[in-house]
Amino acid sequence: MEDIIADARALGKKIAANPRTKSFMAAARAVAEDRDAQNILKAYQDQVMAIRQLEATGKPIEPSEKRKLVDCEAAVAGNGKLKEMMKAQADYLEMMHHINNAIDEASQSGAS
Repeated sequence: MEDIIADARALGKKIAANPRTKSFMAAARAVAEDRDAQNILKAYQDQVMAIRQLEATGKPIEPSEKRKLVDCEAAVAGNGKLKEMMKAQADYLEMMHHINNAIDEASQSGAS
């Protein structure tokens, strides 16, 4: 098992050194350092949670709640730092998806 852990650490270092990871981490730091971006993101997340709670309890979602969500989405889309972070996050998640698929394929072919 030690060799597998060593390989996992090596893979982790390669992932950390990848431009997609670096770009995502830099974009996330930029958002973390920007109070306006943080407030916009929090308002969006809060509104999404409020709507999910209404849906989960079977309560109606008022038009004002829907409008508030649309406004929050527009604010997120209009913030350059948030937009850059979301793009970088999507690129990073795509890379991680490919990595996980490769690991799954290798482990499945090795098990047969």
